[in-house]
Amino acid sequence: MMTVIIFIVATLSFGYIGSLIVKKTKRVERRIEQLMVKKVPDTEITTERNAPKKTHLKDWVKRLAKNVRTTDQKQQKLEHELESAGIPIKVEEFITIRIALFSITLLLSILLGVQYFFALLIGFVSWKLPSIYIKRKKEKRVAASGAQLPQALETMASAMKSGFSFMQAMQHVAKEMPDPIGIEFLRTIKEINLGISMDAAFDQLLKRLPNKDLEMVLTAVLIQRSTGGNLAQILETIHETISDRVRMKDELKALTSQGRISALVITLLPVGLGLLLNLMNPEYFTPMLQHPLGWALLGGGIVSGTIGWILIQKIVTIEV
Repeated sequence: MMTVIIFIVATLSFGYIGSLIVKKTKRVERRIEQLMVKKVPDTEITTERNAPKKTHLKDWVKRLAKNVRTTDQKQQKLEHELESAGIPIKVEEFITIRIALFSITLLLSILLGVQYFFALLIGFVSWKLPSIYIKRKKEKRVAASGAQLPQALETMASAMKSGFSFMQAMQHVAKEMPDPIGIEFLRTIKEINLGISMDAAFDQLLKRLPNKDLEMVLTAVLIQRSTGGNLAQILETIHETISDRVRMKDELKALTSQGRISALVITLLPVGLGLLLNLMNPEYFTPMLQHPLGWALLGGGIVSGTIGWILIQKIVTIEV
């Protein structure tokens, strides 16, 4: 019996090792075939051209978005938000995605037996999630532009000292710098080349990247164009000011990190401790949840925790 077991184990082991070797050999052969140029018959090319294209999710969204309508004010607001976030979709497609998320989550919640009130609440949260995502991405993009601005100003000042014009220096930054400064500068240059005035192009740039430092730079450029002066020196001065401000912000962020962690601990510790106690003993909170005094204490704890979090955020947020 022991010999049979050893034979079976040895056979399975050799089979497994052999399959691994075969898979590795086939993987190598596939990679070699990908690098080799194959002659495709004309019949296969004709078949591929005549074959129906696969319908992707993006195509369905575009088809549904054609039936979506909104007001002009809402249209412009959402366009600016999407451009600031760097998301290349239309307003109608964005609204279609929100409607689809709301409908799908609402139907799934109802099918899973969730009460109608909570199902509507889940649907409302799913409706707001795309807006929250766009807002967060916009904030990150604007913050990234603020971090790139000192380097962009230094590059522009050096280029202008070398004999470049302002537009040439701006184009040089557009080619060398990554997103968002590079892409937005390139877009601004294209707008100016198409005949849009520099004031209007800079105004559109500020709408896409609402940064105070960038606004100061563009305002200085426009003033210099009307009054004259050494623009390279102006850009160097602004670069030093912005660099000092960025360094001060980093120092303040390091000094207030303890306060921000304290706010996080104060907010999450009671919730985490309550969930842990409920997991260890599900009946632990039953007397408190069944008595009006317990509900009053819970409400007081939530209110006091929220007030403490808001106060700490006010203290650690320092404008520079």
